[in-house]
This record gives sequence, structure tokens and C-alpha cells, in this order.
Amino acid sequence: MTLHGRYIELWVEAREGKAAVNPIMRALLGALEQAGARTAVRVPEREIIDPMRLTRESPPDLVLLKSATTLALALAVADEAHGARFLNGALATLRAHDKAATVARLAAAGLPTPPTWLRGMTHAPAELPCESSGGWVVKPVRGVHGRGVTNHATLAEALAIPAEPGVSHGYVVDDGTRLLQCRIGGDEPDLKVYVAGERIFAGRKRFSADSYASNAIEPLRLDARVAEIVLAAGAALDLRCFGVDLRVERDRPVIIDANPFPGYRGFPDAVDALLGEIERRLEEDR
Repeated sequence: MTLHGRYIELWVEAREGKAAVNPIMRALLGALEQAGARTAVRVPEREIIDPMRLTRESPPDLVLLKSATTLALALAVADEAHGARFLNGALATLRAHDKAATVARLAAAGLPTPPTWLRGMTHAPAELPCESSGGWVVKPVRGVHGRGVTNHATLAEALAIPAEPGVSHGYVVDDGTRLLQCRIGGDEPDLKVYVAGERIFAGRKRFSADSYASNAIEPLRLDARVAEIVLAAGAALDLRCFGVDLRVERDRPVIIDANPFPGYRGFPDAVDALLGEIERRLEEDR
């Protein structure tokens, strides 16, 4: 199928006053334009948008939904209801950005996840079982780029984190609900795996407050067991372009996070894989 004449939008967040288009996404837009497609980058927070507009006008041929903001996700769900096509479904993307729901869906599919509890505003119990020697991690249920994630040696330290709404970053709403998880793998680097259709890209990267913006990663080849877990995660979350972070506990890989549209940083070959997925998605509804 040709991409010539197709109109494709990339929805992203704003960062430091600019649309957050990383090098891989920039290369993808360039490849689309070289193939004859028209492209546009949109930051929904910078617009005043009528969610019913698609009842009067034609939608783009395809939207690449890379934004995790509350507004972008709500708009995407509305647009999908009116016939817009997304590379990953808008509803599937919205669900995947809920870390509690994602853990539950992965666990229900029989995939390895950390022992996890939800904490709201009420008093939490003083004892929770955790066999990991790595301590505890606290995460916002809605969060991006590792913001609000804290590590703690003991459960008491983890519970001392106030259960209250946090500061919203990039228009992602934090209502104060927290995940308490056994910290898998201690201080080892994350095993980051990115998938685009049938293509898998994997490497090791050490987590930090700004690691999401780094292109540096140590590529590696996944063994068949881990690759099977990763692809099963995508099926459980109804995603074809996605990322998962894993760590190993007692020689057992565990999924510690999922991303419905990662940046594929450090893997320029992902551009061709994403092009293939865009073509597949456009062909799918013909």
C-alpha cells in the first residue's frame, strides 16, 4: 500500500515550551513525508478543540497517539468514537496509561508482575508480604517519564509518602492514588523492550529522573522466553506498538512497567518497523 497522499498526525506533549518530538519520531515523520504522506504534529493542550468536530469534517487517515495527557486521551477516545483511526486504539491506550489496571490485566493473563497494592487516602496496613530483597517502590497510578516514582528500603518508609494529589506534570492528572510494589532487581538497570508489530528492540538502561530523554542504551538480544512474555503483554493490553520494562528476580523476568507508545530511543531501525505498522493499520480498514 502506498502512503502517498495520506494525512497522518502525531499527537505529543509539550516539553519546555515545544512539541516533544524525539529523534526517532522526527525520523519517522521524515520517512512518511519522503513516501509522499502529509504529516502534522499536534499538542492538544495548545488548541481549543470541539470534540464533536468529526461529525462535520473528515478525520486524518491515521493518528499516532504518543501523548499521555488527560486532554489528549479524552480527545482521542471521542475521535475514535467518531471514526478516527489510531495506530494503537485510543481506548486501549487510555487503559494502558492506568498503571493499576495494566498490572491487573497482565496478571490476569498469567504474566509475571510485582506484588502490588493500591493506596489511596485511607490508612494503610503496617505489614504487607514481599519476598523481594530490593525494598519497595511507590508510583502514581497515572504518571509519565518516571515522575513521582520513589524507592524505599522499608515498607514504613514507603508508607510515609503522603497519599495526596501530586503536582501535575505536562497536564497528566495525579489524583494521589499510589501503587505500592515490591521492588524487583534492586539497583540493576531496567531491561527495556520496544515492540512495533513483529519487530522487537531491546536494551539495558539505568533508570533516573531524566533517563526517558536519553538516547543511550545498551542493545541486547532477547532470549525466546522473555520475547514470548513481551509479546503476550502486548496481546493482553491490545497494543501492537508498545514498550515494557522488565527486571529479573531469582532468574525470573518480571514486568515492572508498560508504555503504550514508547519513544524507541536508541533504535533507529525502529523507524522502518513503525512505517510497516502504519501501512498495516491503514490497509486494515480498507
